[in-house]
Amino acid sequence: MKSKGKLAIHINNFGGATFVVTAPDVEGRIIGRSGNQDGFMPDIDLNDYGAREAGVSRRHAVLVNYGGDVHIIDLDSVNGTFINGERLMPNQPYRFDQGDQISIGNLVLQIEPLAEK
Repeated sequence: MKSKGKLAIHINNFGGATFVVTAPDVEGRIIGRSGNQDGFMPDIDLNDYGAREAGVSRRHAVLVNYGGDVHIIDLDSVNGTFINGERLMPNQPYRFDQGDQISIGNLVLQIEPLAEK
């Protein structure tokens, strides 16, 4: 999936919630949940969507831009990251396509580019 502008993230198992984030650059956008223990705030905070109960780690995964395409990397999370049901090896970039289901713990997401205006 091409990485330009903004991305829409749909959370399939949270009443169809959708939010928009800026597409990742080389440094990436960390997906996880905020925590009081260390004050960490991920770029994409899933706390409002039941992240703790769904097994989302504080630093679960990262969206990165490689060659203009969005990739996801599992950050050695406890409950894993999956694309269409296949568990990702930690610390390896995986390209995904629009419509693929990405599971972060037990939260199921779909990520798609938004048309530029």
